[in-house]
Amino acid sequence: MRMPTRGARPRAKTIRPAEGYLSAGAEEARRLNHNYIGTEHVLSVLARRPNGAATRLLAELGVTAAAVEHGLTCWLKNTSSVAKIDAQALATLGIDLDSVRERLEQSFGPGALERTRSACLGVCPRLKLALAHALDHASDTQLGDEHVLLGMLTVPDSVAARVLAELGVSLETAQAAVDAQS
Repeated sequence: MRMPTRGARPRAKTIRPAEGYLSAGAEEARRLNHNYIGTEHVLSVLARRPNGAATRLLAELGVTAAAVEHGLTCWLKNTSSVAKIDAQALATLGIDLDSVRERLEQSFGPGALERTRSACLGVCPRLKLALAHALDHASDTQLGDEHVLLGMLTVPDSVAARVLAELGVSLETAQAAVDAQS
């Protein structure tokens, strides 16, 4: 599978404006106990912003936040990290999981064992590419929700682009709607 290459549009010099979107996606990923941040996390956040430009753009294209959330359902399942620790397997090694958990919670607070993976989240390559495209779409203007939406649509094999395509949203229709607003 080949990743789309970025075109000859003017490129932003830094990814810093996209950090807020990455941070919001990370919060969503942590809420779901995922160990990565993908376009699906960022799309979910954008779709739930009641006054966001992406929400307005999607509404203009006939897509509701509920439809986006429904389309993302299979991708955004909550995965419990508790189930990944096999207490019996540890017991065969002489490790008592309950005492380990108790000592960790004494030192680091309740739920410390379950939070250990939440600090280190991987960023999916398609999300990195989508945010780079979003900066290209913003060009010399401030990066906005609509640019991030366009950036995700620019990466056709991203989860966000696939879900939006199923809802009838293409890069061309979204770009035309953005251009009409300008």
